Amino acid sequence: MVGLYVMRIFFLLFSLVIPAVILYFVIKLAVKKAVKELKDEGTL
Repeated sequence: MVGLYVMRIFFLLFSLVIPAVILYFVIKLAVKKAVKELKDEGTL
């Protein structure tokens, strides 16, 4: 019974953490690209 509870906690953790990490890297990449474009344009 305890093993099932632990597995549910891990599943919940991975179902929340993995998308958050992916979203973080996507946003980080998008911001880096946007800053680079602004620098190329001379705006920044």
